[in-house]
Amino acid sequence: MHSKIIVLAFALALGGAFLAGVAVGKDARQAKFVTREEVKWSDVQGLRMAVLSGDIDKGPYTALLQLKAGVEPPWHSHSNDYEAVELAGTTRHWMRGEDGAKAKKMTPGSYWAMPGGVDHVSVCDEGVDCVLVIWQRTRFDALPGKEPARAAAPAISPGKGSTAAAPHTRK
Repeated sequence: MHSKIIVLAFALALGGAFLAGVAVGKDARQAKFVTREEVKWSDVQGLRMAVLSGDIDKGPYTALLQLKAGVEPPWHSHSNDYEAVELAGTTRHWMRGEDGAKAKKMTPGSYWAMPGGVDHVSVCDEGVDCVLVIWQRTRFDALPGKEPARAAAPAISPGKGSTAAAPHTRK
């Protein structure tokens, strides 16, 4: 019986301490406000990024990503899914087998989700640098993709009466 009273007293004391903390506004969450001038940009795997929250090396995180206008980066993928919203400029994104000229134009306010492991190209159209907010539940990475095979030039066949030599082979 004595031990039950001690446990009850401890529980009441702990509960009282919790309620006292709540009563005086001891909330662990804090508001965060960052102005445009306070954003700290850095180079992350060759990309200009600014982490807004979380840990980009471990995840989850939310960051700004800036792409230069008119620059077409190489094919790449990410280990994990990401989501993004366009803030400035116009980007286009396409995967293998798709025509980049027909890719949907993502203007400010546009949203997309890219699955991990999918080779793609993300281009910022001419005119204005693109800024987007990107977030992942995991760490950030950009893995080199395989460039798509380019169409081979048509074979030239010698015409009638041609003096074209056979291809030279080394012995």
